[in-house]
Amino acid sequence: MNKNLTFAPKAFLALVLTCAAMTSLTACGSKFQTPAIDETGQEGARPVDPGDNNGSETPVDSPETPIENVPSSRVALTQAMNVRKDVSGILEFASEIPDGAIVEVPENHEVRHLDYRASDGTLARSSTGFLRPVKLISVPSSHSANFPASKIAELNKVSGGLHISASIISDIEGSEGNFTALKAATPSSEFLLNYEASGKPKFSYITSVKKRFGDRLNQGVDPATQSAADRKKFQKVYSELALAGNRSVETPRALLMIDVAKAKQASIDYETDGSVLPNGAWTVAVQGTAVRHGFPNVPCAEFMSEVIRQAYKRAGYKHTDEFNSANSSKLIWNETAAVRGLSQALYNAGWVPWDPAVYRPMTGALLMHGSGNSPGHTFMAAGDDGRFIIDNGSPQGRDLRKTTDKTIKLMYLNGVFFLPPGINPKKW
Repeated sequence: MNKNLTFAPKAFLALVLTCAAMTSLTACGSKFQTPAIDETGQEGARPVDPGDNNGSETPVDSPETPIENVPSSRVALTQAMNVRKDVSGILEFASEIPDGAIVEVPENHEVRHLDYRASDGTLARSSTGFLRPVKLISVPSSHSANFPASKIAELNKVSGGLHISASIISDIEGSEGNFTALKAATPSSEFLLNYEASGKPKFSYITSVKKRFGDRLNQGVDPATQSAADRKKFQKVYSELALAGNRSVETPRALLMIDVAKAKQASIDYETDGSVLPNGAWTVAVQGTAVRHGFPNVPCAEFMSEVIRQAYKRAGYKHTDEFNSANSSKLIWNETAAVRGLSQALYNAGWVPWDPAVYRPMTGALLMHGSGNSPGHTFMAAGDDGRFIIDNGSPQGRDLRKTTDKTIKLMYLNGVFFLPPGINPKKW
């Protein structure tokens, strides 16, 4: 062996580590630039009128526009944000657009959950996801020199459309009016890799689910054996869960979205005195609690926890009757913000785990990716036997039949779902 090569592995490792730490990967042989800032999950925007152009002389329209003849909304960013492009399934940096930039998002926007390149060059994931397609309309006049019409036109020609952090989704959706009812899509070939057209899984996590939840799996509670009070309570709680989650019909946005300042105060109040709002679960959890405690990119379990708390509130009951410290099921971020913690709390609180390969997920059921372990994902059945869902990245609803195989395998392989005792699903 050539002695001169003795230290080659160490030198190679040093090069790799140096590349990972650099702000631009170009020097390390990559053609992709890294952003100067990272998505935090705390980004916001403010709605603007359709004709608002920030006083910029930049043309609003161009023949390359990716959004045409589609109802859309315009918002002005309240901080600088990245826009990204899909390159072979990875969201690469396209440009940083400044505070005050106006972007347009169509009503039929999509939330995608792809790996994205962070400022240190590594690939990261976020359950908050990214909105597409975004059209850059204008930037404030103070930044117009860096964003001539030619650059805006070039960005708006990005194949597949520009992507931006879905943390601004509530600013686009607003809290007024209703979420639009979803229309059932034709199952894509990628959906059919994982599910039957009916929504029945082609996979099973039965071994790991039984290991976690034992003989309670699929053991529903006969409502006739419940006290009249319990039967009434759990039926009302379930009805409120289904009300918030149902996307087969128009649903009031205010059930999930409220003013951010009010939501942040509600998050503090819950931790201070246990008080719970009757609405605004998405904003309270995603823009309140998750941001305050440092997990804004992975707020899925906290969102579902807040949905449960508010369902009890609207039904006229205290969630602490079932979810409390005595049975290790307290719904609080430092115990249930992880998927495993939430699934264990549901089990300890007496909710029933069901196998989705045998039973149809009812609207309002709490669904778990895999066996409900961490890292993982949790979401809610929003209709059509679980083919419609809502989660922190898609409070407006998502049709899994239009979701990519990669995203389904990352987040939406429903291996177990939970319902309150006495609420029993039907078999396939």
